[in-house]
Amino acid sequence: MSTNPYESPEVLTALQSTPNVDRVKALRSVRIALLILLVPAVYNFVCFNLYLNPRRIQLPLHSVYVTINSLGIVLITFVIWCFGLAILEFVAGGLHSILARKSLLDDWKSTMYVIVRRAPKFAVAGAVLWVIWVAAFYQLRLDFYVVSVPVGVAAHLLAACLYIPLFYRWYRIEHTAASQMNS
Repeated sequence: MSTNPYESPEVLTALQSTPNVDRVKALRSVRIALLILLVPAVYNFVCFNLYLNPRRIQLPLHSVYVTINSLGIVLITFVIWCFGLAILEFVAGGLHSILARKSLLDDWKSTMYVIVRRAPKFAVAGAVLWVIWVAAFYQLRLDFYVVSVPVGVAAHLLAACLYIPLFYRWYRIEHTAASQMNS
């Protein structure tokens, strides 16, 4: 679509500032997934700090642990809330500059936005796995490796359900662009 050369600059600015709908939906999905995963993170935080109760270690040291962990949760939540999608876009841009020779970065980002919109559904399953791990380790007092290996494998398989389709779609975009250039 070409622009009208006689349009006022206000119209051109309005057209350029239209937000990408897929990006807005992806940003919303990242934030929803963050909020879902924040629930087991707080549960883990509480259990960890009960496990390190003041009777086992000196009270000032326990307070330092609680403060550092609290600040860490707040900082990580803030960074992901504000910059989570931008970080994913940066990583996609880096991978595109290394791996892609024929396709466009905008196509890669559009594909990533579609995949990221699935994140809240996977975050629910990830939150369940995390709650299972915390309950098994802290409440049931199961051995760390006995709990972590099966839950960790399941969590990695769950994450693979997001990144493998993304990598495959990026591969297809690059393959299609390369075959179009060769024809």
